[in-house]
Amino acid sequence: MSDIVTNFFSHLTNCARRGKKEVYYRPISKLILNILEVMKRHGYVESYEVVTWEKGGVVKVVLSDSFNKAGAIKPRFPVQKRDWEWYEKIYLPARDFGILIVSTSQGVMSNKEAKKLGIGGVLIGYVY
Repeated sequence: MSDIVTNFFSHLTNCARRGKKEVYYRPISKLILNILEVMKRHGYVESYEVVTWEKGGVVKVVLSDSFNKAGAIKPRFPVQKRDWEWYEKIYLPARDFGILIVSTSQGVMSNKEAKKLGIGGVLIGYVY
């Protein structure tokens, strides 16, 4: 599963560097759709839509102007609620710039949402 997420983030970053706003990606999974939902909530994706579920599925993503880069975090570090600041310093370029995407017991969310709820989780990637 981690290769799918790594390829997904690389594909989005490469398309953004070439100036493309509309991106098609395959194969998709529930994890990719959850990541897209988090990115949409934080303004990095304007919209996304599943085009088809046949042969792995295809998703159409419209990137916003605030999207610069996305990347997967390997290995997937478990983060306790008191360690958020440390991981933000490592993976994000500046304070309050970008988000970490994390898988928690309450679903996939950003580090900001997890901090607000006072929970930890497993790092998936970063977006800024």
